[in-house]
Amino acid sequence: MTGTALQALDELARGQAESGVTSPTVSDARMTWMGTSLGIAGVPLLVGEGELQEIIETPPVTAIPGTKPWVMGVAAYMGGLLPIISGDVFFRGRPYVGRVREFCMIIRRPGFYFGITLSDIERDIKFPVEERDMEYPVDPDFAEFTLGGFHSGDRFLAILDVDKLVADSELANAAASRTAANEEISDEQ
Repeated sequence: MTGTALQALDELARGQAESGVTSPTVSDARMTWMGTSLGIAGVPLLVGEGELQEIIETPPVTAIPGTKPWVMGVAAYMGGLLPIISGDVFFRGRPYVGRVREFCMIIRRPGFYFGITLSDIERDIKFPVEERDMEYPVDPDFAEFTLGGFHSGDRFLAILDVDKLVADSELANAAASRTAANEEISDEQ
């Protein structure tokens, strides 16, 4: 039976070679980077495909006492609790005073599950991989969390590296320092 199968494959290969039909070339396909164009704290960014779980309307939050200023609170979401982080306060160190941030992106990584507010949502977007610019200067508040980016018209869209973001020790510890917690208590009295 093995001989018959090998003979059939050999005969098929000979028939293919005689027909003169060439196989399609793979080199014609261009590698593309795919992701979502959005903004955090007014900075246009890209988030790679598969890096965020989803984008939702920012749900109502309940404040959590004793947390850092960038923790807005927790929200009821899909039968559980979802911490919501202010993108403006986390990256810029100050709250946004304009229109309420209506949307947030959900990030889920081992040990991390949170939403971070967005200033803008644009669209899914593709770029040829060879056009990625690793040297272009990025907003200093975001530089340590980005990994290159792409030029799109007159803008540079830096790629937010979610792995760098969740590896940040500041994000990993949302508890307010003892000094900040004491200041908050004295402000209330």
